[in-house]
Amino acid sequence: MSCPPEIVAIIQKLNRQITPDLIAIRRWMHENPELGFEEIETSGMIQHELDKAGVSWQGGFGKTGVCATIDGGKGPCIALRADFDALPFQETGNPAYKSKIPGKMHACGHDAHTAIILGVVRILSQIDLLPGKAMFIFQPAEEVLGGARAMLEDGLFRYCDPDVVLGYHNWPPLPAGTIGWHPTTAFASSDPFDIVVKGKSGHGAHPHFAKDPIVAAGALVAGLQNIVSREVAPLNAAVVTVGSIHGGTARNQIPDIVTLEGAVRTQSEDVRQLVKQAIFRISEGIAQQFDMEIEVKFLQGVPPVVNTPEVLAKVVETARHSLGSENVIELPQGTMGSEDFAEYSNLKPSAHLRIGSQHKALNTMLHRSDFDLDENCIPTAVQVLCEAMISLMLEESHAASVA
Repeated sequence: MSCPPEIVAIIQKLNRQITPDLIAIRRWMHENPELGFEEIETSGMIQHELDKAGVSWQGGFGKTGVCATIDGGKGPCIALRADFDALPFQETGNPAYKSKIPGKMHACGHDAHTAIILGVVRILSQIDLLPGKAMFIFQPAEEVLGGARAMLEDGLFRYCDPDVVLGYHNWPPLPAGTIGWHPTTAFASSDPFDIVVKGKSGHGAHPHFAKDPIVAAGALVAGLQNIVSREVAPLNAAVVTVGSIHGGTARNQIPDIVTLEGAVRTQSEDVRQLVKQAIFRISEGIAQQFDMEIEVKFLQGVPPVVNTPEVLAKVVETARHSLGSENVIELPQGTMGSEDFAEYSNLKPSAHLRIGSQHKALNTMLHRSDFDLDENCIPTAVQVLCEAMISLMLEESHAASVA
């Protein structure tokens, strides 16, 4: 069921009224970025805004995370999640609201994400008798892929157990005023790994008395690249990246140890496990070839974000009704970037949207030091998400009554 026209009109009116306030919140956050699990002032601001809206909330999930709820009718509980941490980058752009904190900036748009969810809170708190319950997840530490897990471990879903979880991310390739979506996997899995190659040190002039871990590490890096090109089916997405290699302190000495740090990204669980197993196997082979020890350790990762078809279909239908079909764009592929929204989507029916945020004056992208976005993405997202949450409450309520 669609959001009733009279409620759509109320949402539109309130959205116009609050947009200047939401932009001001976004700019304050941009000036005052905080890294994952350190977002004390940001969390305090969120709590203050929730109090102003008269909405009940509970803090302390994942240290700085907050969960707010609005009770309504007997319909289902629809959750909306936004992240609010920044990145350890020095901002090189020069907006009027440039970061005041050296070495930290909102280079991924989480400041806008927070403004958006606060806008949805403000509007839904003024809708008389929602047809269901609204849950709002304000999450820290998405950039380190640990905030969602930390909130869940602290009892987030015991505090409020949602029936559906919605997520979103601003998307610079799309213009403001548009919404993007992908029918299946929206974001890839991410599995960071550490590899330690243990050789035997010696003089560079006498390599036969040593076991050179640098040479072995080079062979290992080359071997790992064959996984995607020769073991993963060509139409399946996978990336193996070794982003850091450290070993040695002098040009004329062979070191004892070389360390490698990298990550695996895939868009399906089968390929994810295939690649991880191949890394272990190739590492064992290189260790035998060079007669040394190689240790592989996978750190805590996140699975892919896979949309639930029924939920996504309803959200896309709502977005088309709200913005016009020409402004709701099916993306030809997901992204190999990762999102710890996967921790929620792995547990609950879910859908994840891309919010067009292209800055017309900048040729920039997420995680760049000159990143900025078109703030018109904020009211666009607020409108669509308010309507989507209500539509899902009505849809699930209707289905339950028919059953």
